Amino acid sequence: MIQNHRCPKCGSTDLIADASPLDQSELDATREMRVATYRKPEALVFKGQQTSNLSAWVCGGCGYVEFYADKPDALKLPKA
Repeated sequence: MIQNHRCPKCGSTDLIADASPLDQSELDATREMRVATYRKPEALVFKGQQTSNLSAWVCGGCGYVEFYADKPDALKLPKA
């Protein structure tokens, strides 16, 4: 959707860019959604979490949603 500015589901060009997806906790608190990778996922503590906030593109025609990491380079793991 971000590359050709068309919804891949219905073909609409009525898009909402950079919407902020929110996560709601049991206590009714909201926060921005994030995605994470871990340098050492097998560790019990100090896993080396790397995160990026998410933004969303929403189709105004059918409601289809795509998420994008705001900082994808921050999620890359070191090469072994």
